[in-house]
Parts: sequence; C-alpha cells; structure tokens
Amino acid sequence: MIAVHAAPPKAKLTPEHPFRLNTGRIRDQWHTMTRSGRSARLNRHMGEPFLEIHPEDARALGLAPASLAELRGQGARAVLRVLVSERARRGEVFAPIHWSGETAPTGRIDAVVGPHVDPHSGQPEAKAAAVSVAPFAAKWFGFAVSTALPAPKADYWARARSEQGWRLELAGAETPEDWEAEARALFGLPEARLTRVSDSARGIERLAFHEDGRLVAALFVSPRPVAVSREHLASLLGGEGAQALSGRPGADMPDPGPVLCACLGVGVNTILSAIESGAALSVEAIGAALGAGTNCGSCRPEIAALLANARMREAAE
Repeated sequence: MIAVHAAPPKAKLTPEHPFRLNTGRIRDQWHTMTRSGRSARLNRHMGEPFLEIHPEDARALGLAPASLAELRGQGARAVLRVLVSERARRGEVFAPIHWSGETAPTGRIDAVVGPHVDPHSGQPEAKAAAVSVAPFAAKWFGFAVSTALPAPKADYWARARSEQGWRLELAGAETPEDWEAEARALFGLPEARLTRVSDSARGIERLAFHEDGRLVAALFVSPRPVAVSREHLASLLGGEGAQALSGRPGADMPDPGPVLCACLGVGVNTILSAIESGAALSVEAIGAALGAGTNCGSCRPEIAALLANARMREAAE
C-alpha cells in the first residue's frame, strides 16, 4: 500500500483553454472497440463520439444539440457531436475514449489530453485535461448506410457496424460540386442504379443506390444535422428499399426511435409510447411489457430517466 495525497490537476485552465475535459468509457463499448466495435448490436446505442456539455455552456458557445464541436488542447484537435446535457457541470465537458483513427479520425480524444501522469501508478491525467471548445463550421452534414465498407474522405466522419452493413455520419467544411460523384466514390459504386431527390434551394440531397433490385447504399445530405430514422434506414439494406429516400418508416410502421436497450433492440420511442399510454409506469413494468432492461440491465438508469421526465412533464401540466 502506498500512502498518497490528493493533488490538483497538473493541466492548468487558462483563458485559451478554459474547460476541464473528463474522459471515460460509455455503456456499450470497451477500450478502443477492437472487439466491442465489431458488434452491430452494441453500436446501435451510440454510433459516434460525442461531447457532453452543460446547456448554459452550450448556449454561450453557440453550440446547438447534434451540431459539431471542435476541441483543442496540447496542440491537437478533436471534432465531436454535441450532446447537451445537465449531467455535465458548468465549465466541464465529457468525451468517450473508444473511437480510433479507424472508426472516427477526429474522435481520437487522447490527442488533446496532456502527457501528465501519476508519479506512483503512471496513470495519465485522462480526466482533467484543459481544452478549448468552439463550434465546428460545417457547411453540410450527412448520414449514410452501405452494405460494403464505405471509404469516407470528409472533414468529419464516424463509421459503425450495422446488422446489414455500415452506417456513417459525415460533415464537411466545403460543399462538393457533384454529389453523385461524391456518393459513388464513397460507396465504390460506379455502375449502380441511382435514385435521387435534390432540393438545391434548401441544400438537401438524397441518393439511393440499387444493384440487382437490392438497396446497397444511401446518402442523405443537409445544411443542418440530418433528421432521418437511422435504425429504419440501416434495416432497409439488402432489401428492395423502395421508400428509402423518405428517410422514415411509413405511417403503418411506427418509428421505434434511437435504440436504448441494445440487448433486445428496443427504441426510445417505443418506451415513451408505453409510458404515455399508461401501460408501463415503472422500470419493471417496461421490462415486463417490452423486455427492455431485462437482460444485462445497463439501460435501466436511462429507462428510469425517461420515466422521471414523463412524471415531471405531467406534473407541470
């Protein structure tokens, strides 16, 4: 046993680097995804790296939810998706450690963490780095799905496994002149049949590629973060994908929303519907009705948070 004394972080906050960066793991990933990143099921909950920041700090910096933030520290930078949350304290931000150059080159958060280590254990100061935070000036945002491994070259991208192939988040500081050529290069599909919807006035592009009657890839582009049902689009790969360009399920197919229970594939919207209908008003009742939270149980705190928010909204009304 070694007697130690608490010491302040060696990385000093300055006007140039006023935020304290905390790093760590998230619920469904481990280390740098060398194993857990291969699982399509585990990638359904969080498919890209993010920066968790307090609402007041986000407002002061001009960071909107789901936009991109640029962190700088130690002469390096990282670009991450913005997650506005009151779980973060003012002046502090959190980013996960798992993404590497293979899955999200700008998500390598270790690049902005200093070289300071504990004198006894050698543990790096990975939970107290000093960084700056600013909006990343993206001209366009994109979301893509593909049966084959895509080859992105955008300023920002994050790639994750899906059940039928891959899903990809993208953004760029400059808008390509030819979106068809850009998409064909991204997916490696020089001859695939293209179906396309364009709205140049709004900066919106939607492109779907078919081979032998099967949907093999699709790209959605917008000047703002792309609002489509990601789970729905990923599930269409390999099928006819006739309605892929709508970006959402039809009226006869309720959108389950982002996956919350990765074990059983239960989405947030499905859980909210059960809560709002009065059919499930506790974590245990949701588990009995939908199965969510009954396997590994790691999503139970998030289910409890959905219930608490629903009660707060009901009390406010």
